[in-house]
Amino acid sequence: MGSQFEVGKKAIEALAEWYISHAASRNEATTRLHLIDDLLFECLFWDKRSDCITEERLDGLYADYTLMCPRRMVIVEAKKEDVYFDIPSGLSNRQYAIRTLSDVPGLAEAIRQAAGYCQQRGTPYGVVTNGHQLVAFLGSREDGLLPEEGRAIVFESLEAMVADFPTLWKVLSKPGVSERHLHKLVLGPDNSILPKKLAELISPYPGVKNRNFIQTDLQILADLVFEDIISSEELEDEFLRTCYCQSGALSQYALVSKSLLASRYAALFEGSSGAPTLRPASTKKGISKELVAESFARRPILLIGDVGVGKTMFFRHFIKIDAKEVFDDALVIYVDFGTQAVFSAEIYDYVADDISRQLRSNYATDIYDRSFVRAVYHGDLERFQRGIYGILRDTDQPAYAAKEIAFLEERLQNKEQFLKDALSHIAKGRRKQIVVFLDNADQRTDSIQQQVFVLAQTMAAQWPAAVFLALRPETFQRSKDRGSLSAYHLKAFTVSPPRIDEVLSKRLSFGLDLTSGRLSLSSLVPGVTVDFQKVGVFLAIVKYSIETSNEIVEAIDNLCGGNVRLALEFVRRLIGSGHIDTRKILEKYDRSGSYFIRLHEFLRTVIFGDGVYFFPDSSPIENLFDIQTLEPREHFLSLIMLQFVSSEGRRSATHGFVDVDKVYDFAAGSGFQPKQIDTHLARLCTKRLIETAGRIKPLQTDTTASAVRITTVGAYHLLRLPHLFAYYDAIVTDTPILDADFRDRVCDVAEIGDRLERCKTFLAYFDTCARGLESARCGFDWAMAAAYTRKDIEKIWKYVP
Repeated sequence: MGSQFEVGKKAIEALAEWYISHAASRNEATTRLHLIDDLLFECLFWDKRSDCITEERLDGLYADYTLMCPRRMVIVEAKKEDVYFDIPSGLSNRQYAIRTLSDVPGLAEAIRQAAGYCQQRGTPYGVVTNGHQLVAFLGSREDGLLPEEGRAIVFESLEAMVADFPTLWKVLSKPGVSERHLHKLVLGPDNSILPKKLAELISPYPGVKNRNFIQTDLQILADLVFEDIISSEELEDEFLRTCYCQSGALSQYALVSKSLLASRYAALFEGSSGAPTLRPASTKKGISKELVAESFARRPILLIGDVGVGKTMFFRHFIKIDAKEVFDDALVIYVDFGTQAVFSAEIYDYVADDISRQLRSNYATDIYDRSFVRAVYHGDLERFQRGIYGILRDTDQPAYAAKEIAFLEERLQNKEQFLKDALSHIAKGRRKQIVVFLDNADQRTDSIQQQVFVLAQTMAAQWPAAVFLALRPETFQRSKDRGSLSAYHLKAFTVSPPRIDEVLSKRLSFGLDLTSGRLSLSSLVPGVTVDFQKVGVFLAIVKYSIETSNEIVEAIDNLCGGNVRLALEFVRRLIGSGHIDTRKILEKYDRSGSYFIRLHEFLRTVIFGDGVYFFPDSSPIENLFDIQTLEPREHFLSLIMLQFVSSEGRRSATHGFVDVDKVYDFAAGSGFQPKQIDTHLARLCTKRLIETAGRIKPLQTDTTASAVRITTVGAYHLLRLPHLFAYYDAIVTDTPILDADFRDRVCDVAEIGDRLERCKTFLAYFDTCARGLESARCGFDWAMAAAYTRKDIEKIWKYVP
């Protein structure tokens, strides 16, 4: 900045000197050409080609200059030179209340005009200048006030700009605007301090929700059915046959189009160099024949799938069920990179040690056994005997043995070559194919994943083994563009999520088989006493509710976003949650023989988890109404952006993706500033409400994504959650309330009746915040969402004792 500042200072001095000797009565166009262009581009370091749009049109109105950094940050309203601003005298500083300028001929109207442009376009700063005078102000504020209620920085002449160039530089140079110095000058450092959230007044927060003994039993069973059972060797075959669901079946409950679901991976690789050939790993008829055929190719077989879609289950079912006859006659090595907290050795050493361990435990083959090593290198030992030390065998047996041991030790020190030789010996000796599965590498860093891929490539090309490798699609895409994978052209098989409703139904049925005794639990619960009768009853209630309630299945299906692991976690939380009255449920079931879990009961278990209160860092639910500024309308910005991305995506020809620039333009056109848009866009990506092309997560200060599209998670947040009491009941503790009267009325309460009344107050607060929101323009209708929520409150009241 120092060098730019010095250059800018010399340029403003030169402009002021030139102006004194070239006085004229210039029209607006000439004023811009002779004075304003030099002021902006030569003195204040805006680039006329990349940073500036002239005569930008919106609703039939034209802004003279729009300055970008990188989004719209400044709108400059130009006046001709002889429109002189008669600035009031008597003030010693450079700041003026804008209202004191309301009587200055030409200036007041120009400020109103520039402020109107700023508010229409969500642009923070407005400037009015005639080339030799300049007024800068906040044109679109973040605190809910109108621009005319604020203050302005005024330069009454070019000489004033020269004399106080440091202030001009801070206010209007490109570096100064990017650091928001005008905000700091006219508002002070504490201008955007938000009132405390209710959560900040609660102790302890978020707290831990206690469970009674029934809920504890249920939690034990939930852990068995959804976690421990996966690793049970005793029940593995039965589990895979009973619970496995074919991947790739499109959801019946998703709130996005089937075409978007079907293009889950397609758009990720478009336009990238060396894009892989993608094929589904399974079809309606079962495992892909092409996948089996690839097992004989001298390259790794790549399985691409998002987190939690079931890559590990696919591998296990492939080995145990789909191709059981093949793998029963093969040596199968399964290396799980997700089971180790840290790696204590290099990747290759870790894999080599694990392969050695599995050969020893699963196939009774110790590759470091002396007789095995001698068998591997039998031919080499015969050549050694014919070599220069062979004579020692007859003349000095101990010396010969020492030389022979040293010869073998040298072979063992080259671990990679030894493992390759050992596997070749096993394959030839037993006449079996060796198949290596490298799984869960995508739980590691990109660097480790690339190392694993290079190892897989080497193993497939040089070892007597077929090699399967699972990776996340975005990791593969990044590695293809920048990393170790760029040297290879691959064929990849994709794993898409199965139907979530089928997964849940099968897993719960399996749980009922466990509780009824139809399946043995001997290896799973040694020394643990559980009331399986009550547990089985509750499990049946959960299964009935999920299979009967489209609302619950819809919630799980959309909120998990295709992550089967997360969907199962939602149901696991429900089974053992302290947020539902388990005792009441079981008592009603005993009396009537049935019970139906309602949506709001289920959502509480998902939203709160193990906490007493909603905690945004751990909840899978996003608080869409959270804000960063004092602008009341910002409460609705996330919903406005989601609505726009959703509607534009339906018309998109690029797999539902919408250009980020369009999102910014739309949000800015609704009066929101780049800082606000950046924050909400990053937040929506972090919680997976939208996804970006290339799966890049934009940062608040560096939005690098080129396009975004809504996910099923985002669609549920947009179309369902803003209509539900359970949602507002949770986020009320996490939302800053700007109005002091409403803030005083929103308290920490526990009883359902009090919470319902609190929600009404919370909705009334949002009603006031939405008064400046044009639903027809921004696309989100708060009044409709509030009406749905009030109906939901009335419906819940009917069940309150």
